[in-house]
Amino acid sequence: MAEGRDQIQKVPQNERLVLKLDTCIQTYTWDCGLACCCMVLRYLGKDDSCVYTSDLEELQCGQSIWTIDLGYLLLKYKVKVEFTTVTLGVDDQYAKKPFYMQNFDKDADRVGRKFAEASQAGLEVSKRSLNMSDIVNHLSEGNLMICLVDWSLLECIWCDRVKQQCLNWCGQCCKSYQGHYVVVCGHDLKKKKIFYKNPSYDEEVCCSRMDRFDKARRSHGTDEDVLLIYTQSGEK
Repeated sequence: MAEGRDQIQKVPQNERLVLKLDTCIQTYTWDCGLACCCMVLRYLGKDDSCVYTSDLEELQCGQSIWTIDLGYLLLKYKVKVEFTTVTLGVDDQYAKKPFYMQNFDKDADRVGRKFAEASQAGLEVSKRSLNMSDIVNHLSEGNLMICLVDWSLLECIWCDRVKQQCLNWCGQCCKSYQGHYVVVCGHDLKKKKIFYKNPSYDEEVCCSRMDRFDKARRSHGTDEDVLLIYTQSGEK
């Protein structure tokens, strides 16, 4: 291929930026969000050893993890985080969506309570839709984000074959919505690319065209959920 992962630091940051962070591979079919949180915590120099044990137990979400659960988890570690979404609570339409329907009733009550209690708990939740400029600006300040995407729509131009293997491993059907969390960690403005860490495969970084990434994160089912992570040097 014309460009590779070994070249990602060889151009000016104002054109191309990739934040380096360790890979954390998800262990099961449902823990991509936890793995993303581990990557963020390691990037920030925090101990993530309890994420899969006492932290998960404290969330009381079982194997059905929503974005607001991840926000509460990061808040516990005193990470500066803002949760942006177009739906404050749970979209009732998801009750008929295969990806959500199995645990929908139980999740709707639990997630609704967490939204209601977010402000008191100290979690900033904003009802707004981010555009690509918002995302690029956030990354340019040295900040990461955890993004919910429809993995059936998201590409990696470097490893599409790997992506297909990951979907098969998860036992998922590529034709319907598949919620998946990734850590967005860079951009290439000139070539209109977004770089992200995929917790389901051990690659240094994955790469998508911006328009394809935008389509995947805006797919019905994602609520355009984004956790904006702020480093100590980054300012809101």
